[in-house]
Amino acid sequence: MSLKSFHRGYITTSLLVIPLITLVFATALQAQTDDLLEENSFLNMSIAELSDMDVSAVTGATETWFRSPAAVYVITQDDIQRTGHQNIADLLRMVPGVNVAQVSANSWSVGTRGIQGQFTDSMLMLVDGRSVYDPLQYVIRWDTQDMIMDDIQNIEVIRGPGTTLWGSNAVNGVVSLTTKTAEQTQGWLFNSVFGTQLEPIVSLRYGDKINDNTHFRVWSKYANRNSLVHEDGSDAPDDWDMFRAGFRLDVDAPNQLNWSIQGSFFHTDRLGGDSLLPDPTTSFATNYAITDGRISNGYIQATLSQQSNEENKWTIMTSYERSNRSTHDGFESLRDMFEIDYRHRHTINQDMLLIWGGSWRYTSDHTEASSAVAFIPQDKTTNLVTGFLQGSWQFMDDKLALVLGTKLEHNDYTGFEYHPSARLSFTPDINNTFWSSISRAVRTPGRVNSSSQITPFYADTGLLAGGPPSGFIIPIQIGSNGQELSSETLFAYELGYRTHLGNDWTIDWTGYLNRYNNLITTSDTNFGQLTNDLEGEVYGSELSVTWIPSPTLRLEAGYGFSRSFMHGNGESSYENSFPVNQFHLRSYLDIGQDLELNAAMYYVDEVEIQDAESYLRLDLGLTWHVNANLNLSLWGQNLLDNQHSEFFDND
Repeated sequence: MSLKSFHRGYITTSLLVIPLITLVFATALQAQTDDLLEENSFLNMSIAELSDMDVSAVTGATETWFRSPAAVYVITQDDIQRTGHQNIADLLRMVPGVNVAQVSANSWSVGTRGIQGQFTDSMLMLVDGRSVYDPLQYVIRWDTQDMIMDDIQNIEVIRGPGTTLWGSNAVNGVVSLTTKTAEQTQGWLFNSVFGTQLEPIVSLRYGDKINDNTHFRVWSKYANRNSLVHEDGSDAPDDWDMFRAGFRLDVDAPNQLNWSIQGSFFHTDRLGGDSLLPDPTTSFATNYAITDGRISNGYIQATLSQQSNEENKWTIMTSYERSNRSTHDGFESLRDMFEIDYRHRHTINQDMLLIWGGSWRYTSDHTEASSAVAFIPQDKTTNLVTGFLQGSWQFMDDKLALVLGTKLEHNDYTGFEYHPSARLSFTPDINNTFWSSISRAVRTPGRVNSSSQITPFYADTGLLAGGPPSGFIIPIQIGSNGQELSSETLFAYELGYRTHLGNDWTIDWTGYLNRYNNLITTSDTNFGQLTNDLEGEVYGSELSVTWIPSPTLRLEAGYGFSRSFMHGNGESSYENSFPVNQFHLRSYLDIGQDLELNAAMYYVDEVEIQDAESYLRLDLGLTWHVNANLNLSLWGQNLLDNQHSEFFDND
């Protein structure tokens, strides 16, 4: 629990070292310039070429974005450089229907389609196919999701269920981030970003080859971020820094056999924050505490694949991760996770494609309780076993496509779960695509739901009974208290349409209806008891419009609308947790051969439950490509107000 924090407007300047960059005052040193030219070429692409960008997270097979039967948005490296954002969570602000709210200087809340809490618990994030969903807290922790921004190839963002391929917890969306290969990052890169809230972010990378078939890169990054401010203008105690380093090795072996090993390590012992801790001597009293959290985390991932032709490929991915985290309230956790995942894509004939696979994930954790949070038992191991099968069929000379599939899972909390989906797309000509889908998705209760006990305060038993104080004070706790919880279930119905209007315009529209059952919330009649007593509906639509009037100018507008209607315990906290309307407008302008002028405006409705008023944000950036190896950028962000609130941690 913490005080409300506000964003300040700020100007950043960056020094960078690589072709193309949007960081603030950037200088770059890189041996090869082809990648820079390739990245900058996005603005020169036609509408048809942009629509032909490949996506793979929707069906597991490579297909063009325009024909994909899902609400998918692709963030390219060019978008990253032209928006000035310095973390992955903020990059998602450009996706229609996705709401990004900064909780503190080191914490973000990301939600989509009407569901949003302090932590991202209804979306799944993948980095090169590896899930980064925290199995202890059952959330995505955005403070740990960082890398050199130039190393990102693209980010595919699916709004809506993705559980058939990716499993439980990919309920409201999937964020699939793909990094560049080692061959794409040859030479030196130095990048330094300075600003009123960033002082500094420094990145260093070196890539080389051992032989023509073996490439590698090594890198490191240090980020120091200033605190946000409270409503009265005073600094919040949430400043933080983090150091990370990593590597990647790619080998192209004979017989189309490819393997890759990558890993990284990061550490911080200055993760600033504040907490309201329960006072065990006084009823309903808390003590305000300012502390620094600590995180140490490392992972290694190995991937082996063989592709005999364009449609036949198998992949084995295995990874090990260790995480040690100490939070602001004194709670500590040590977690080990091992996972192995196998996927096989096989063409039956020219009109039928099968994708199948399975995985096993083993997790072990040890926890140390604080005065506010405890896990019972302290130590636990869990296993998750999955298998999936999906078929794709083409009809009417590839104009009509049907995708049917399901994923089967067994977990240690609810046992057997299944995730079926059906997707249909119709592309009558090169300028129009209609699609629809029906999906069943599940978010399983995790360790945090079944084993945690949260103590917000203590209370006198006499006062609890409605009488005079007894002098006997007991803890008031929130948790399952031994009661078994069911999985949260979603039935999702989607319709979509994409069209080209001439050679300059593309419109992408999606409408959806989500029906939720067994949502986990606290009981209205038994304080602190977690139950599955909430259900409801969320409906809405998302719209993206792209206009390229000339080879030097690109404009894009995005809009998201969402309304929630919940029934049961805690309905108000769900109904009012998400903005009804969101809008953004971005422009990319090339001025001659060397200058870029980029702008973005974001509007977000008020969020009543978070006491966050509506806001309008303006970002402006100017980039000068001094030469093939040097870029200088100047960015101003949040230019329309001194400060605004996006999220209030009132848990």
